[in-house]
Amino acid sequence: MKRLFSSKLWIAFVILAIFISGQLLGAFAIKHYFIESKIEELQPPLTLIGEEVAKGDKISRTDDFLVKAFDVHGKEMDVYTDDGVPSSDNAKVNKKLASYLPKIISGKMAVEIHEVPGYSKRAIIIGQPIVHNGKVTGGIFLLKEARAYQAALDGFYLVFFVTLAIGTIIILAFLTVFIREKNELDQMRKDYVANISHELKTPLSSIKALTETLADHVVTDPEKIDQYYSIILRESARLEKLIADLLELSRLQHKKVAFDKSVVDTKEVIEEAAEPFAILADELDLQLQITERAKNLPETYSNKDRIIQVLTILLDNAFKFAPEQGRVVIDAKTTGKKAEIRVSDNGPGISKEILPHIFGRFTKEDLSHTSTGSGLGLSIAHEIMEQLGEKIRVESKGDSGTTFIITLRRA
Repeated sequence: MKRLFSSKLWIAFVILAIFISGQLLGAFAIKHYFIESKIEELQPPLTLIGEEVAKGDKISRTDDFLVKAFDVHGKEMDVYTDDGVPSSDNAKVNKKLASYLPKIISGKMAVEIHEVPGYSKRAIIIGQPIVHNGKVTGGIFLLKEARAYQAALDGFYLVFFVTLAIGTIIILAFLTVFIREKNELDQMRKDYVANISHELKTPLSSIKALTETLADHVVTDPEKIDQYYSIILRESARLEKLIADLLELSRLQHKKVAFDKSVVDTKEVIEEAAEPFAILADELDLQLQITERAKNLPETYSNKDRIIQVLTILLDNAFKFAPEQGRVVIDAKTTGKKAEIRVSDNGPGISKEILPHIFGRFTKEDLSHTSTGSGLGLSIAHEIMEQLGEKIRVESKGDSGTTFIITLRRA
């Protein structure tokens, strides 16, 4: 039972119960109002006939309905004129109607759709007292075949139960997706806490261990001491970068900052973003290429600083995964009202398992978190592009390298 409620399946049962109850109540309500409409239709002629019978008058037989009357002792009264033809199954009909007589004599009305042997499989039965000089002298009944009425009522039931079945399937499908997504979100939150704990713990552990070593004067070699200080400085910078990225991502996701847009010289943006990486490429023995198409992109309408930030993230990512003597290419493409900037590397590519989650927090191709960086860059890039009203996507096939594409609206 605990597992049932912890899995949130009780939500499904509550919603289904409400839906089914509503459908059944609707069906019963339709039946009730249907019978009420028949009463309003048939009671007036029955009342008139009852008044005539009470005075001793008789009526002519009709094909629309059958009238039967009984005195208080259950003896049938003749209500039709001499030319009336008695029912061939008169005894069976009388037996059925006699069962309602005590209720009628007590002054109540009988209304029902029921099978009447000898008359019809389903008939509308309306009965009421015969009153003469303020005294109940018997009961009178009107019977009308209910084939057409029953068919209409069955049609209502069919519609309701079909709606019930389809609605139940849709609700179950929706709840299944909802519960699955909720469980995935819960798991993502747990993974996020675990990942952020790991990312914070690693530099802090290094800083703590090195600081304790220096404080205890275990290391006396000046070169070794300088090396330890360099590591502490590097780990501190890494920790600072991680915290800054966390704050940036949180601000982007929760505050939904509105970025100012203007006409942007796209070529200038690409060159400005690529400039520091051109220097880094020489140091790392990598080739950074900006194609002619990228150099000749038309002006776009966006936020210059944020596009530079996104391109910096994508170039940084490409440089991390490009192999030694590898190549990073900035290419471009124009399609209709959009311009695309494409950042590619010839690294190992992204596995198909990771690809759908590449823009998630702390998503790294090496799940052991051994690569440098906070693991938040692509999440930040994704949030920026979303808030700019643009798209970012990735293309990668196993070991054939990776290409990140961002779209910009042409000015």
